[in-house]
Amino acid sequence: MIRTRGMAVDAAAAVAVLALCGYAALEAGQTAWWQSLLVGAVAVPVAVRRRRPLPAAVVTLAASGAALGAGVIPPFAAPGLVAAVSLTQFPVAAQLPPSRAVPELIGGLAGAAALGLVQPSAPLVAAAVVAVPWLAGLLARHRRDLAEQVFQERTARAVTEERLRIARDVHDTVAHSLSMIAMKASVARHVAGVRPEESLSALEVIETSSREALVEMRRALGLLRADPEPAGLPGGDEDLRALADRTEQAGIRVTMTLAGSAQPPPGVRLVVFRIVQEALTNVVRHARAGSCTVSVEAETDAVTVQVADDGSAPPEHERAERATVGGGGHGLRGMRERVAAHGGTLLAGPREGGGFTVTAHIPYSAAGRGGQP
Repeated sequence: MIRTRGMAVDAAAAVAVLALCGYAALEAGQTAWWQSLLVGAVAVPVAVRRRRPLPAAVVTLAASGAALGAGVIPPFAAPGLVAAVSLTQFPVAAQLPPSRAVPELIGGLAGAAALGLVQPSAPLVAAAVVAVPWLAGLLARHRRDLAEQVFQERTARAVTEERLRIARDVHDTVAHSLSMIAMKASVARHVAGVRPEESLSALEVIETSSREALVEMRRALGLLRADPEPAGLPGGDEDLRALADRTEQAGIRVTMTLAGSAQPPPGVRLVVFRIVQEALTNVVRHARAGSCTVSVEAETDAVTVQVADDGSAPPEHERAERATVGGGGHGLRGMRERVAAHGGTLLAGPREGGGFTVTAHIPYSAAGRGGQP
């Protein structure tokens, strides 16, 4: 559509140039057939100046010089020539590489200088008519290249940020689910011979956690090819309660409080879900806690999340089991990056009386509800 519109504009410009040059030739009494052809050679290339910039510019320059030199179009009646040369010079510098555009400019300036042999007052004006639109085209090309470079940099940055976000999602999913699986596998190994019913229960938890991990992995990796707002994005109340249930299956008592009637945008809900998921994973893997509390309060313009554990020592028969669930990670750093991306704050550290607390405050605007994650 844009290309068709440009062709129509060029065709109209060619007709206008033909009318101006034809009128000037008629006023000068130049009506011979070859004079008419010369006027046509000045105007017609304007119609193809975008598709064939170099041939259009060369033909227009040659025909304009010939028309002026032969007196077909007098210098004082040459607005059509000025328009034709300007319109054909601009796309040469704007579209062609310097290796082709610069020689054309040199040829045009040489032609302007040669015009002084027949029209002593014409060279400077002709040189300006050739050079000014050529330089304007060069400036337009530079601005276009700069805009394209900025666009490519922004695109690359967006791709990198998306990869990091998906990597955090995968990390959160794998860390949480594998922590549950490793914990219960350790339990099953220790009690298989003496309490087979408890071993069977642990295997059921392993099966459930592994299936949920596969679903989460497919959902996270599906973001690479899904629509901008994929369906089923985690972060609802049921998803948070499911996290608490899985944590309790690992032997941690969880008290969850979901307060507030506000509905944050999907991106903020996802951040809340990932913070709770990572914090509970750290409780299972590192805290040696017996219980923890999860509080999510959704206000009209912000969400406050707090996950706190008591840090109490687990029973002796579980101490060795939890010690087997090791490994480091980037959980806290990932949480800080998620919260910072939404302009929020995150505090994490020991609390008085023992235990560890993670508190996040994530602001959002009412207009942002329903936005992208």
